[in-house]
Amino acid sequence: MEKDTKDVDKILGMNRTLFLVIVILLCILSICVGVYAQFFYKYSKSDAFMFGLGRNQAQNEEEIKRLKNEFENIFTNDIETSGEFSCTKADDKKDIVFTDKTVSKESENYSVDINIPKINIDSDVAKDINKEIDTIFNTKLESVTNNNSQKTIYNIAYKAYINGDLLSLIIKSTLKEGNNAQAVIIKTYNYNLANNAKASFKEVLEAKDLYEEEVQADIDDELEYLNEKDKELKEASNYDIKLRDLNSDMYKVENVDNFIVSTNGYLYVIYAYGNTEHTSKHDVIIFK
Repeated sequence: MEKDTKDVDKILGMNRTLFLVIVILLCILSICVGVYAQFFYKYSKSDAFMFGLGRNQAQNEEEIKRLKNEFENIFTNDIETSGEFSCTKADDKKDIVFTDKTVSKESENYSVDINIPKINIDSDVAKDINKEIDTIFNTKLESVTNNNSQKTIYNIAYKAYINGDLLSLIIKSTLKEGNNAQAVIIKTYNYNLANNAKASFKEVLEAKDLYEEEVQADIDDELEYLNEKDKELKEASNYDIKLRDLNSDMYKVENVDNFIVSTNGYLYVIYAYGNTEHTSKHDVIIFK
């Protein structure tokens, strides 16, 4: 009986040792996984257990961040297309959007680098858009080149995208007159090629299966974040930074009129304050 007891103790002792080894190894493994998840796993915020959950969301957030950083580089004075589309051109020899006027000139009083686009569609809506582009950008060019009072720098560039039946055109101008602060105008035009009409923001949201309430919430969150960053900068530097009026109706989804859709399917909402004030400040909010 004593022998049997010793044998049992021996076996249990081995199991206890093995159990302790397993527990220690599991603890070490847990610590390693925790350290990796916290410091090295790139999707830790959206996929805390590293099961792959939320990874697409994290990847989209990273892509959106990259697109925001590269927004100023999109103005390459050309057009990108994705998918099939059809339209009646006003001039069959030219692209659906082309550079109608190019001016690169420098004198004692001004320096201009101008690329003004034109929508090459045979419709009254396209003609009205082209007329507005001419009024906003070409008229100012004439004013700059005829100015003799102060040194002026004026640049205009654009980018156009076609996604199926949607044509998006964005134009940016930068103006620096004498010692005045630089002013930036960003205008967009969205055209439904299927019915020869302007495309509204609501129509684009519906086409992309985006809900107005969710888009509004994202806009509010992003603008609040940007405003807080500006507040911190203003307090730290004493710069005269104008903060946003977050209660303004301009931020309501139903009032969004400055937007584009790029060929990768991302929806850009642009709040260009230089369109109504003398400032270069603008906010860009991007949705997948």
